[in-house]
Amino acid sequence: MRKDNNIYNQTATPDETPILIKNKLAEFELALDDVGDKEKRCYLMAKEKGPDECNDAHKLIFLRCEVFEVDRAVARFVKYWEARVAVFGEDKAFLPLAVDGALKDDMESIEVDYLQVANKTDPDGRAILLFDFNKEGEDLSSESLLRVVWYQAHVALTQESCQKRGVVVYVRCIDRFMDWRPSLSKKIAAAGRGILPIRFAGMHFIHPPSYVTLILAVVRPVVGKKLRNRFYHHSGSVDDLLNSLSKFGLGDMDMLPTIFGGELT
Repeated sequence: MRKDNNIYNQTATPDETPILIKNKLAEFELALDDVGDKEKRCYLMAKEKGPDECNDAHKLIFLRCEVFEVDRAVARFVKYWEARVAVFGEDKAFLPLAVDGALKDDMESIEVDYLQVANKTDPDGRAILLFDFNKEGEDLSSESLLRVVWYQAHVALTQESCQKRGVVVYVRCIDRFMDWRPSLSKKIAAAGRGILPIRFAGMHFIHPPSYVTLILAVVRPVVGKKLRNRFYHHSGSVDDLLNSLSKFGLGDMDMLPTIFGGELT
């Protein structure tokens, strides 16, 4: 598989044609049939209780995430459904991941903007996310914040370009180390590595505190080698930030979140 000419060195998805998609979905079904019923128990429940949540369009997202490597896509798909049931419970896991569905009891956590999806993509079509870990100091459960991460990831995935090219993430680190929730960070990192069907191109830590090395020591082993080599730190004035981010196509004010002095919302 060829590489895109981009700073993140992502593997490019192939040129999609109706025939390619049809054939790969057929291969996906055959590979899924080979998975034991016990291992894919949660998917079978989804197929019965929420078929629209695991249809061909949903499976295509996993194929795009794994650049049409069918076995990897199926493995992620099976893990995804197991994790989705664990995160949302059997009463909500098969509902749409929407504010009037599986997230109906998590509005307070959504509204604190722990994780946001920006209103535009980067120049290559990747969705732009903003993680504000300061919100871990709020009186909200880790379980609810994790559900919000799942929700916002799926909001980003409504964009076809995000399914193909992935996301870039701005990170606002916590101001007080005591507010950090290590177990939540591990669960988010694990979801990003091999569960959620989303390609993480890069993580941009803005104004990281000195103790960020302690946080990354916990997170790096969970996210895997590929992603931990895509952690980038940026500090200084707004001009310094824009200059540092410019090599990633993020060097304009409308590409920098307002929380860091830019114009991106």
